[in-house]
Amino acid sequence: MSTPVNVLKFLATGVAAGTLAISSAFADKTFDRVELIIPYGPGGGSSLHGRVVADALEKTLPGNPTIVVRNVPGAGSVRGINEFNQTATPDGNTIASIASGTFFSYVVDNPTVRYPLTEFNAFLSSPFGVIMYARKDQAGGLTGNAEEDVKKLQENPPNYGGQDATSSDMPALLAMHMLGIQPRVLFGVSNNEARGAFERGELTMNYDNMASWESGVVPLIEDGTAVPMFTFGYVNEDNEVVRDPMAPDIPTFNEVYEEVHGEPLSGVEKDIWMAMLAIRVMGSKMFVLPKDTPQEIIDIYSEAAKQAMANLEDDPAAIDILGPYPQAIGKDAQRTMLDAASFTEEQSEYLRNWAQEVYDVQL
Repeated sequence: MSTPVNVLKFLATGVAAGTLAISSAFADKTFDRVELIIPYGPGGGSSLHGRVVADALEKTLPGNPTIVVRNVPGAGSVRGINEFNQTATPDGNTIASIASGTFFSYVVDNPTVRYPLTEFNAFLSSPFGVIMYARKDQAGGLTGNAEEDVKKLQENPPNYGGQDATSSDMPALLAMHMLGIQPRVLFGVSNNEARGAFERGELTMNYDNMASWESGVVPLIEDGTAVPMFTFGYVNEDNEVVRDPMAPDIPTFNEVYEEVHGEPLSGVEKDIWMAMLAIRVMGSKMFVLPKDTPQEIIDIYSEAAKQAMANLEDDPAAIDILGPYPQAIGKDAQRTMLDAASFTEEQSEYLRNWAQEVYDVQL
């Protein structure tokens, strides 16, 4: 199984080349202490990503401030982002890290959400891919041929474990639904628990963030335990879904859908899937400033992020955390956030019907 070894590249297409022109009111703006709220517990992916970026921003923000990381876990990021929205002032002294859980809680109208996600100001977005894989020894033996394997799983539903239908499991569950696979689902299972259960054969279908690709998934494929089904894909600059840079040999969900159904993804299903991609892949980890932040401060942070990413380009530790994915900065990051958080009524109705009919969950 080949894996890419290309060096991480950064795109700063949302920031004009050179130094940004800052208005005279902010020309001498410096920061002494900045608080970064991470709405997840220490030691997880968001915390590792946040600390790498925070260390880099300390060197590029005006005044070289100390960035104090504060983990505020709870309710799938809702607790921390509610606090950020309620307490952060629009002066650049408080920023937050958001992730897929922040988006899912918002788009399904979780009643505990007290933040206006689309009013935040994103200045950095870090994509990260997702892969679906299955036990090779199920359904009479899977072969690695996506079309054949999907048909076997349609006839022999796999066992899948996840947190719930409205969390970060939603894209995986929707993908199986769109392919005609009706898994037997056990909810209340964490990602780590699901991986262990998959390795023991208790679960037969799973997904992983591509951060686990080389260390967690490739060994399972190489020892014959698992076969890759598809990646969620990656959206390029032309808004086309292409293969994931970390696993270019693995077909995307779009490719598998077309093989199975004989026609490409279209209509509301395509719109829903593109929204899932925006949330789960393109906006996997994101840094935001609070609502009402002046454009000049957003520009300062965007320029600092551009310089910070350039400084990390040859840092092996940063490459391990960020992967081989271009980083969206400034207006591109904001566009990613809006793409992920803005659902049409048709899309919302599709999700409500799916959740109610398949999982008896009311959105």
